[in-house]
Amino acid sequence: MWRMKFVTAALLLLIVITLHAEDWPQFRGVNGSGVSVSRGLPGEFSAEKNVLWKARLGDGVGSAIIKGGVVFATGMAGEGRVALHALDAASGAVKWRSEFETGTLPRITPPNSHAASTPAADGERVYVHFSTIGLLAFDAATGKEVWRHSMPRPAYLMDWGAAASPVVHEGKVIFCQDDDLAPFLVAVDAATGREVWKTPRPDMLAGYALPVLCEAGGRVDLVVAGSGKMKGYDPATGRELWTCNTLLRTIMTSPVVHEGVVYLAVQSYGDSTRTLKHALLEWLDTNQDGILAREETPKEFHERFDASDKNKNGLIDPEEIDTAFQSPDNMAAGGNIIQAIKGGGSGDVTKTHVLWNLDHKTPSNIASPLLYHGRLHIVKGGGMASCYDAKDGAQLWDRVRLGNFGDYFASPVAADGKIFIAGKNGFVVVLEDGAELKVLGKNDMGEEIIATPSIADGRLYIRTRENLFCIASGGSKAVLADSAAVAAPVEMTLSPVVSGRVWNGYTGNAMGQESWSEAELEQRLEQLKKLGYTTVAVPGKIAPFAPIRVDGDTGGRKAFRGARTFENPDVAAITTRFREKAAKLGFEVVTADPVAVSVLPGNEFPDEKTLAALVTPLCGEGVAARMWLGFQAVDKAARLIAENDPALGIPAPDMITRHLNAGEAPPAWLVEVKGLYATAMNEMYRANTRAREGSRSFTLYQAKRMESAFHFLNAIEAMHKAAADATIRAESLTAAQESLYNALNAWSDAARDSSDRGAIALLNEHGYRVLKKQAAQGE
Repeated sequence: MWRMKFVTAALLLLIVITLHAEDWPQFRGVNGSGVSVSRGLPGEFSAEKNVLWKARLGDGVGSAIIKGGVVFATGMAGEGRVALHALDAASGAVKWRSEFETGTLPRITPPNSHAASTPAADGERVYVHFSTIGLLAFDAATGKEVWRHSMPRPAYLMDWGAAASPVVHEGKVIFCQDDDLAPFLVAVDAATGREVWKTPRPDMLAGYALPVLCEAGGRVDLVVAGSGKMKGYDPATGRELWTCNTLLRTIMTSPVVHEGVVYLAVQSYGDSTRTLKHALLEWLDTNQDGILAREETPKEFHERFDASDKNKNGLIDPEEIDTAFQSPDNMAAGGNIIQAIKGGGSGDVTKTHVLWNLDHKTPSNIASPLLYHGRLHIVKGGGMASCYDAKDGAQLWDRVRLGNFGDYFASPVAADGKIFIAGKNGFVVVLEDGAELKVLGKNDMGEEIIATPSIADGRLYIRTRENLFCIASGGSKAVLADSAAVAAPVEMTLSPVVSGRVWNGYTGNAMGQESWSEAELEQRLEQLKKLGYTTVAVPGKIAPFAPIRVDGDTGGRKAFRGARTFENPDVAAITTRFREKAAKLGFEVVTADPVAVSVLPGNEFPDEKTLAALVTPLCGEGVAARMWLGFQAVDKAARLIAENDPALGIPAPDMITRHLNAGEAPPAWLVEVKGLYATAMNEMYRANTRAREGSRSFTLYQAKRMESAFHFLNAIEAMHKAAADATIRAESLTAAQESLYNALNAWSDAARDSSDRGAIALLNEHGYRVLKKQAAQGE
């Protein structure tokens, strides 16, 4: 009888365990491991296939969490408001939605979002961090706000913006705010929000590492990676227990823990000689005089600047910059590291607890490593994966391409013998767990992905820029992405062909006004009137361009907002009405042939004075000067192109492949042109850094266009290398394909009108897809 009772009790326990939902209660799940015990996850899925449900959240890059069968996630809910969503994990049904006001929002750098922090939950409450407030707690059952714990706004020298996430441990909410001004680690009571302890971290710079727990040496330590140092703390008191001085200057990735060992892989700007001042002089020194001026630094840092300005002349020399903004006791520099550090130490463990340390160029500066079944997986930009044996750091594979180009902000996660790697471009690559790399699938979610996916109860939750997809085997395909692009406010971006104030915006392809909607053209006429144009030129005969596919593996596809094709079948009727509207507004309408326009940006301004008249009132002092330096480089590049290859950048079926057929190494003039666009890009980014709040869309557009041109020219250079040297042909063709993909993504980051979208579509049609086809054929 006792045996029967025991079996019955065991079965009941099994049922309870089975019915109890698996949790993923914080960023990357339990202890930030990125690993779930879920089974039955599909290796193939998309925005339509194996979708159990889909919910719109609003703009955000924080991950979803799952606790007690409920999904919690944040998203922007309009100007100055954030929403915390609670959804049934199995059905997506809304349980509750709570909104709170943010106050004035700080400057951030794309692709970051103000809704960047991932919540944490303990079953009773959900905890959220928001940069302008601090920590907030909501009742997990009702969504009612329980408490707020105010904290100072994080401040970043490079305007990255907040993105750190809280964790919960033994009744405390723990949060690390490593910024560039006053970094600290804090624990508050989970029930009341009252501070339990707060530990300053004065030797840290901005970073986003998640605090993790490490059980070793008979105790549990709270481990936080930061500038130059890995540190262990007592989670009960916040007292520092140990430090390992082996890390780099900027730590954006998070460590993972397994059996008392802490693993970290990270890349930080520059090398062992590049301390903070090199980055500040590169980007904050907007006039590039080698000295940092007070007005070149964010206002939050003026007090610290003034303390370091010994002669009070408003300037800091290079020798003083590091000590002004970086702790003299922690002059960590850049580089690449992969490390395994034994936990449970005391004091300085640098020489005693580092199990292995690698200086390889495999880590990412953003995506955290994944430890799964004894192997440490790393993914970085360009879609390159590496893998190491966790025991000794032995390399299993090194920077093998996953077949998915672009940036990677999300960290890999794993379950069911599968590793899920989400790219910014919206594709999720699935690897089979094993000692050799094997790709099981490349799955298209159709939307930009910055957030790390979440896994619980046999379901994969993918947070895209605007939506949350729940993926499960056998899921329906009832919810589909929008099939048409949404028109955005148009700004004047296409360079005019000016002769006596005549405007001709038609190019004979998708890049010109042939692609524009009637609303866009009406706005264009209003702009032309303000700018003093008197005449508009229109082709005598106009017909629709052939539809161009912009879904699937399309570079820069986020510019099309879910559309499958880019087309304008009503262009003839729209143009007729454009003529009539122009005449009514007093424009002279003349007939003229379309004008060929390059994808390479030019200089629309005749002189610096004209540029300053437009830019200074909008962006503030000093911005136009930096932009003019960039445009001067563009002018020089344009002259070189006109002298050597006037067709460079003009959309045509052979616009890329003709450089392969040329059969010659990259000519010196082409290399110089690429360097000039690199100069223009850097100057535009410096101008963007200097631009006042609320005006950066203009400067960022110019910077992204120059960045796109730089990558485009990289692709052309790679095609020449492939033509000149058969031994590196395959490698160079892959490099060309990747560079062109990067060019398209950079342009799409700032695309504003149909001309931008048309250019991106044409570059895909005549460039990226052609190179992709060549690669598939092994040419």
